[in-house]
Amino acid sequence: MKLNNLDRKISMLCPTCGCKDFNFDEHDENGLVTCTQCERQLTRADLVAENSELIAETQNEIAKEAQKQIEAEMKKMLKNAFKGNKNIKIR
Repeated sequence: MKLNNLDRKISMLCPTCGCKDFNFDEHDENGLVTCTQCERQLTRADLVAENSELIAETQNEIAKEAQKQIEAEMKKMLKNAFKGNKNIKIR
């Protein structure tokens, strides 16, 4: 079973001004992230913690979409399994 289109990109927001643009060193995982608009500096862990509600909301959205895809695939598999049987109907 293959799930389609579950990739998402989450734009982190500055907790001070709501800006989506940050300056950071890509190679330094523990380095500081600086907002380009208000110049607030945070660690990456703090930025993720500040955006945890947005991340959780996106995770729930992905889970719901995956569940719908799995349900549709299971229904299709059941219909195909009992295709020639007159006594069993799948709705």
